[in-house]
Amino acid sequence: MPLEALGLTPDEARMYAAAAPRRAVTVADLAQLTGLGPQRAREVADALTERGLFSPGGDDIVVAAPPDIAGEALLLRRYEELNRARAELAALTEAFRERPGASVGEFMELMPGPAVGRRWAQIQSSARAEVVIVDAPPYAGEAPPYTGGPPPNPTQIERLSSRVAYRTVYCRRGLEMYGGFERARAYVAAGEQARVLDHVGPKFAIVDGRYGMVPLYHELPARNGGALLIHRSPLLEALSAHFEMLWMCALPLDTERESALSIEDRGLLTLLLSGLTDDAICRQLGVARRTVVRRVRALMDLAGAATRMQLGWQAAQLGWVTAPWRADGMRRTDIPARAKGE
Repeated sequence: MPLEALGLTPDEARMYAAAAPRRAVTVADLAQLTGLGPQRAREVADALTERGLFSPGGDDIVVAAPPDIAGEALLLRRYEELNRARAELAALTEAFRERPGASVGEFMELMPGPAVGRRWAQIQSSARAEVVIVDAPPYAGEAPPYTGGPPPNPTQIERLSSRVAYRTVYCRRGLEMYGGFERARAYVAAGEQARVLDHVGPKFAIVDGRYGMVPLYHELPARNGGALLIHRSPLLEALSAHFEMLWMCALPLDTERESALSIEDRGLLTLLLSGLTDDAICRQLGVARRTVVRRVRALMDLAGAATRMQLGWQAAQLGWVTAPWRADGMRRTDIPARAKGE
């Protein structure tokens, strides 16, 4: 019951809930209403009197205190207890981290595969500011492709609703398998900030800069390989810096449309990145110069690039091009049919 969260026992919560609407009631009636025996009902009524929730009214009658007044007092008392517990935990944590001669094991925990999911949910639940994730295959277990409904990480949805920020860099290969694109779309819809890179290296996650989780064997499913839980340390700071580098290089994940280009735009991009001028591209494609400028501008907007140089870099990251571009090495078959004047 919610009243138990205020420090009441189940019997106390049940009795107060029965007495409050009636204001004044005999202990005998409360025994019947709650299903407690006469002796137990008397003990519970006395306990509630000591807590200030009941006051004696004579003739075995107790008077319930107004819920708003009594509840506020209990809330304040509970809040003070929780604050003291939090302060004690903080002091113990500080002493734990600063003890001379700390070993590597005090900064890292080795978790077997079956414990990874449970611990990941636990540290996510402790997040207060931000969780950053590098998402890449393989994924735990052999789950079927995600096709909609609740995403596979309900803790993330809950923390997002509590205004904890999530930033995720997705590996493009992961988006192309296991229903990855639909899964990412569900998280973005819940408030996640998402970007994508062709190659991200091993997956990892960091919670509030306090905990990091890294799988031990990125070629195995997480349930088999286990993971390393890293506590606050220079190693975790390095991992955080690595994430920021990936985030800077990644491009915003467009969950509303496919990133694949038309064959015409891919041909235009190939010509542009081979070093041809706009006039030369016009001759190759047989279109007006303003058409080339307009289509290049559209590609820059699609890639989120401010300059043509950035367009080249981001086109590679998006998978629009896959190899270095050399004018002397470009095959005619790389250009759309209309680019050859056919």
